[in-house]
Amino acid sequence: MITDLRKYFFLILLTIILFIPTRSCPQQYWLTLNSPTNRFLKECSFVDSLNGWAAGDSGTIIHTSNGGLNWVFQNANLGFEDVVSIFFLNERLGWALSWDVTFDTNSYGTNILSTTNGGINWEHVRYPEDDIFINTILFVDSLTGFIGGYPGIFKKTTNGGLNWYQVQLDSSFFAGFPPSRFSFYNSQYGFACGGIMDIAGVIWRTTDFGESWISSGVGPEPIFDVEIFNLTDALAVGGDLEYGPTVVRTTNSGTNWEYETLQLFGTAYAVSFRTRTEGWAPLGFQPGWAYTIDSGETWNTYSAPDSSNLYDVEFTDYRNGFAVGKKGVIKKFNSALINISNNNQYLLPLEIRLYQNYPNPFNPVSKIKFYISKAADTKLIVYDILGREVMVLVNEQLKQGLHEVEFNGSNLPNGLYFYQLSSGEYCETRKMILLK
Repeated sequence: MITDLRKYFFLILLTIILFIPTRSCPQQYWLTLNSPTNRFLKECSFVDSLNGWAAGDSGTIIHTSNGGLNWVFQNANLGFEDVVSIFFLNERLGWALSWDVTFDTNSYGTNILSTTNGGINWEHVRYPEDDIFINTILFVDSLTGFIGGYPGIFKKTTNGGLNWYQVQLDSSFFAGFPPSRFSFYNSQYGFACGGIMDIAGVIWRTTDFGESWISSGVGPEPIFDVEIFNLTDALAVGGDLEYGPTVVRTTNSGTNWEYETLQLFGTAYAVSFRTRTEGWAPLGFQPGWAYTIDSGETWNTYSAPDSSNLYDVEFTDYRNGFAVGKKGVIKKFNSALINISNNNQYLLPLEIRLYQNYPNPFNPVSKIKFYISKAADTKLIVYDILGREVMVLVNEQLKQGLHEVEFNGSNLPNGLYFYQLSSGEYCETRKMILLK
């Protein structure tokens, strides 16, 4: 019964997305590339601005050697096995994971793939245990690598994948949860992230080349990706369908993590920073992105004009970024928008910013702040959970700058509401809770 109610609630959330009007941003920060497939591309791996791979459903592995202008299929002889992870160390050395589910023989498990010639040929090695689903692989050099997955697989190799051994984990409640991705700052210092939905999001930390890991429960929902800035600062993203994307940050090498729910739609399945301050997180089932221009302190949404669902992103440098997702979609960051003659123009231009109302939840009055970069006809409208307009807070031309309005819900019932700011061709939407 509880499961049915949760499913019903998720359907309501998806309905909300369709009911609330949105507008696409006129500047295209992400351009759609020609894709050779319509299959779900789950991950991508780029070693530089030219050479990259993407992989996903039904044994799909594709490769580009010219920055995404052209893609070719690579035959890994996988049949209908899904490729769930792919990682390349350089133009030659790469690894991938596929899940083998053979229903007629009840054989379930994971195949570990490797290539030494850029994916022209792939070698298959079946992980020796059945009913093991490994979902992430990463190598820090040609011999040293890590794998993680279900149930609680957390292993290392020092001979290029010929053998895998269990790393040392601490004795906390979170240590045995499944990791979903690894990230290393250097060969000695790194993080892993993962968790289980509705139970805990977990981040593991190593400072001894991955031989031992210390785990931390950082939130109630899984963590899917970590960006390491330096030896002290890192940021991770995650979330789920019910509560939306979440961000956790550390400024003391992972000893403590600050957890934040972004109050947006979608789930952040990956994150990559174009500069130290500008980062992008694809929102999965919700078309578009969460982005930050202040190192993750605040986040806004950027709608995908073609309603594409994106699940992975990777920047190779400040000019070149790539993203992949459902229906074979491949995106590339539009570097033409960057003024390379002026370092101060590397940041994403800020057109509007809609801040989270405060307090939230509220009873019955809350304040809403927003910023617009130029004078424009501006609307701020409140909608109920069914997408019906319940109050117009602003409908006039406003000057450039920071504005604040008050919302009084004394005549409205308790519940979830949405407020949408539109100014010129830009729009943002956030949610708030009235709790009397």
